[in-house]
Amino acid sequence: MAGTVFFVALCSFLSVAYSAAPYKCAGVATYHLAFYGNWSMMTHPYAWPPSGGFSNLVGASHEDQYTIWDGGMMASPGVQAVAEGGNSATLEAEIMQRIMYNKTAWKLINSTAGIPGTGNVMDIDVEVTQDFPLVSIVTMLAPSPDWFTGIKKVSLCDTSSGMWMDSHTIYDLQPWDAGTDNGITFRATDDPTMPPGYISMITTTTPPTDFMNLTTSTIPTLGKMMFVRQNKPTMNQCSGMYYYTVKFEAKWSQATHPNGWPTGAKFSPLVIATHSYKYKMWSDMTRASQGVEEVAETGAEGTLYNEVMMMKKPGFVSNVYKTGMVSTPDGDTSTKIMVQNMYSMVSLISMIAPSPDWFVGVDSYDLCGMDGWKEKVTMDLLPWDAGTENGQTYRLENKDTDPVDVIMRITPNSNSDIGAHANVTFATVTFTRGEMITDSAPGLSA
Repeated sequence: MAGTVFFVALCSFLSVAYSAAPYKCAGVATYHLAFYGNWSMMTHPYAWPPSGGFSNLVGASHEDQYTIWDGGMMASPGVQAVAEGGNSATLEAEIMQRIMYNKTAWKLINSTAGIPGTGNVMDIDVEVTQDFPLVSIVTMLAPSPDWFTGIKKVSLCDTSSGMWMDSHTIYDLQPWDAGTDNGITFRATDDPTMPPGYISMITTTTPPTDFMNLTTSTIPTLGKMMFVRQNKPTMNQCSGMYYYTVKFEAKWSQATHPNGWPTGAKFSPLVIATHSYKYKMWSDMTRASQGVEEVAETGAEGTLYNEVMMMKKPGFVSNVYKTGMVSTPDGDTSTKIMVQNMYSMVSLISMIAPSPDWFVGVDSYDLCGMDGWKEKVTMDLLPWDAGTENGQTYRLENKDTDPVDVIMRITPNSNSDIGAHANVTFATVTFTRGEMITDSAPGLSA
């Protein structure tokens, strides 16, 4: 009896832990950022200098391993330059280094112009991805010794649902001291802090800054930042369940792609998933999962199959399928898949073999159209680079890309054997609608 109770309790614990696990938000999301200043003699009496305002906003979308600024850390030269003089060039260069070499930041954010104390700036472009969902921004309180405001590591991903937020507003923007200048008034002369101190929040009890002159116990917000999503997906509504036949046909041959044509050319077994818009097997400008990496580098599909199966839960993945290997030229393979209601999207992947980490695939194609389930769709498949190996020729066993890059389409500008004919079709895939599935119709095994 005691063993049974323990087993039930363990299962309940695992169920709660599993359901509470945070989700990544799939793919790429674009936002417009608006900043509204709230700093004036009326809002901050005795803590506002005549003609006070904000420098241009500068920051980045990034991953958790990169911290642009935070309380308790020392300001980088870039943050110092913004806080002391409103000059964003050094911080922009720091961020670009992270984007290009360290791979911990994704896109630079810059409003390009300063803002009056109660002014606003609209439509600043912000792009986040499943690997870089965080946003950090700084702007100088001008004039001041080294004071600034901003946001740090704000996530635009709702990890409880795995969905990008439609909008997000930060209402409380407080003043911060960069710890690099000893000035205590807005128009204090330069007096570098030696050695530099740590970034700290300014409060009404922080001696002896101008903010101590406020009559309120807390400093009113200096403004707000509003993010509004721009690429929210349009979701068509299709009812019922249907079979589709998926036919993959090889077009890659020595005649079509003569550069470096390899011995034993083939496509690895396909992994196919039917899913909702909340799931991504792979997508442009995101990092490959371990399973996608293994398919792209070796053709081994087991890890990816298990990854997809782990997401076979309400709201994410409906089914996962595998096919056999495809010889080239002129090889093909076919299988049946099932789509239904919100699970109208299909993704697939197959390695271009042999190769460092090149593959063909389909990313989240919606078989539900404006007029219902699509009858027949044929797609030309072009080559992609998984961003995980450095090879330039059709061969295995190359050096790892370090740090790992993102998935990108291979183009004719690519310095590789595949580049010269990267715009020539490697394979085609055709989705053909079959019969409607009724309760009595046989199901499909994965």
